[in-house]
Amino acid sequence: MPENLLTHRQVANAKPSPEKEIYLIDGGGLYGRVLKERPGIDKKIIFQYRFKIEGKTGYHHCGTYPQDTLAEAREKRNAARKLVQNGIHPGVQERQERTKREKAEQAEAMEQTVTQVFETWERFYLTKNRKDKGAMVRQFIESDVLEKIGTMRAKDVTKRHIVRLVIEPILKRKKLRKANAVLSLAKQMFAYAHARGDIDTDPTHGLTRAQAGGDEPPRNRNLSLEEIAGLSAAIPGADLPKRLVAALWLLLATGARTRELLHASFDEIDLKARTWTIPASRSKNGKPHLVHLSAFAAAWLQKIHELKSGKFLFPGKTDDEPITEKVLSRAVRDRQLKKKQRGRTSKLGALVLPGGRWTPHDLRRTLASRMGDLKIPPHVIEKCLNHSLGGLLAVYQHQEYLEERKAAFELWGDTLNRLAPVPAEPATPQK
Repeated sequence: MPENLLTHRQVANAKPSPEKEIYLIDGGGLYGRVLKERPGIDKKIIFQYRFKIEGKTGYHHCGTYPQDTLAEAREKRNAARKLVQNGIHPGVQERQERTKREKAEQAEAMEQTVTQVFETWERFYLTKNRKDKGAMVRQFIESDVLEKIGTMRAKDVTKRHIVRLVIEPILKRKKLRKANAVLSLAKQMFAYAHARGDIDTDPTHGLTRAQAGGDEPPRNRNLSLEEIAGLSAAIPGADLPKRLVAALWLLLATGARTRELLHASFDEIDLKARTWTIPASRSKNGKPHLVHLSAFAAAWLQKIHELKSGKFLFPGKTDDEPITEKVLSRAVRDRQLKKKQRGRTSKLGALVLPGGRWTPHDLRRTLASRMGDLKIPPHVIEKCLNHSLGGLLAVYQHQEYLEERKAAFELWGDTLNRLAPVPAEPATPQK
């Protein structure tokens, strides 16, 4: 049967009829249907290939003019004809290829970057299971994971990427504890993605602290009574802002965790009743905690009230947000350095104590240790710290020991006031 009967000119010059479709025969089973003329609609010719397979007539779409040329229509006809000669229906083949292509596109769309894996973990797990909605986790992951491998497809990440690009840079900064923390969080994130089916393999599987910061000896630094007195003598010359001075003494007086105190708002404090209620949303064990304020603690809170400029005791860059833990930690750390660093305080060694390096969190451990020296029973100290009692005590004793806690805080406050009397006006600049 003759083929290629049409010319490009004939196709271009074909005029649609307002009454019926016109058929342009090209041969070899290919023809063009010139659709009827319609007002405001440009000419359109549908190329089709007519064939027979298993005794049945079939039709295969080979393009639309002018989007597709006559030559392109013939190429599609030729490809379809080869399929027919092999007993394959071109329409079935096309549907199978389209389905395969769509599945590949869907799979491609579902392939998440590491940043998307984190955002999924954050949205569906962290915000529901972390009191801070995952804010602390994001702080760790964002700087040390997402900035390094966040744009990589999660399925392409290997152990080598985790070790070389994430862990080793932290180790070079000699941040062993942070390396362990980041690895732990990365393992949780990728394990969650693997369990959901977002990734087929977990790149952190098999990685342990041995590849990060190693085993961490438990930290037991606490300040002696002599060091507390020495801290009181050193603070006036350390050039600390007033609020940070108050924060240190309040941490020591209440045994609160750094974040619990620095994110506190004034509506949690009752100076008349001398109580501070830490809400469940901010306590580590998810339970509200009542702190009895000694006269020492109340005196420092009164100074904070005098500086009040918003809802938070310790406002950050604006009055609408609290200060971050990093600000206080850095202020204490920098004042224990031996060499000055660019952009940091010049008060080198101002807060160095005989027992060695200390951090704001060590003040919580100091309260527990020194309360023990005062013969305060361990179970009362645990309740002062908002710890859940363990062992048989957890089973059989559910008292809150409110009176005992109040007496313990007062006794500890009296000790602090003897070692470090609250100054009428701290000789530090207001900031």
